[in-house]
Amino acid sequence: MINYESPLYIDIVLYTIYALLLAATVLTVWSAVRSLRLQGREGGRQHGVPARRIALIVAGGLVLTMAVGWLTAGTQPLTINGKPYTDELWLRASGMFITTALLLIGIIIILALYIGAKALMKRNDN
Repeated sequence: MINYESPLYIDIVLYTIYALLLAATVLTVWSAVRSLRLQGREGGRQHGVPARRIALIVAGGLVLTMAVGWLTAGTQPLTINGKPYTDELWLRASGMFITTALLLIGIIIILALYIGAKALMKRNDN
């Protein structure tokens, strides 16, 4: 009889996920620091576009949406594979990521509709 509760190579899968998460985090931090250093030399403007200000607004918006997601995340226990899951930290973290993704998708849809409508009105005026 096969036991499906614990897959054979689950440890390898988990360690691979941890390694990829660590690598992604290190590369993200390195990229952000490098970008801020390069933009600092040029005054934050690239070809007349305030790139530093845009980058700071995007980063601040992401942190703000993650904070909203953390504060609004539920901590009610879930039943997963027939077992109760009650760890409030991870319940909040998963809720935060879901809420953040939904908020950002909503913001992108609203911006796309606004920019499209604005372009359409401009084209109709000509």
